[in-house]
Amino acid sequence: MWVWLAISFSALLHITAAYYGPKWQYYLFKPLTMVLLLILAWQSGLDSVYQQAIFIGLILSTFGDVFLMLPKDRFIQGLASFLLAHTAYSVAFWSQVDGPMVWWLPAMLVGGGIIVFLLLLPSLGAMVLPVMVYIAMIVQMTWAAGEFWLTVGSTAGLLALIGALVFIVSDTVLAVDRFRGPFRASTSVIMTSYYLAQSLFAATLLV
Repeated sequence: MWVWLAISFSALLHITAAYYGPKWQYYLFKPLTMVLLLILAWQSGLDSVYQQAIFIGLILSTFGDVFLMLPKDRFIQGLASFLLAHTAYSVAFWSQVDGPMVWWLPAMLVGGGIIVFLLLLPSLGAMVLPVMVYIAMIVQMTWAAGEFWLTVGSTAGLLALIGALVFIVSDTVLAVDRFRGPFRASTSVIMTSYYLAQSLFAATLLV
């Protein structure tokens, strides 16, 4: 319980600093929130492929956070870090799939991904290919999480699926903010959903 309170408080301090400062608080608590999740994941054990892949995903996400918060734009490096993080999460979720897969789930996710891509397309410019690849990866990761839950029916699978869907919300709002135009509430929506998604992935190690 206490570790979740610490994680929540750290996330809140980062989000608050994004609007009101100070800068040191903004830069400190963004990665610190992920470090706390990493400690939680480490303490749960790293014996299985699933545990190791989730841990690696959290590490790569921390690198992505650092790239995206640097004063000089490191968007491509941040995008690449999160692409690799979603790859690690995908490995974790696919490793748990046990049973026949459904095809309506990827069809729905791909349809949603295409809609988001088409909405962003007029503003993407040279970023068309990287964004397309990223959308494909997060759709695939969410499919893996969905299959994990549908074939196993475990609490961990449900948390993974909810986390993946929340991650889509976070990344969609981030993309809209960056490519279609910023809006004041974007940071709170992006970071709240982002930390919730990462916390749900970490929580799959505890159930």
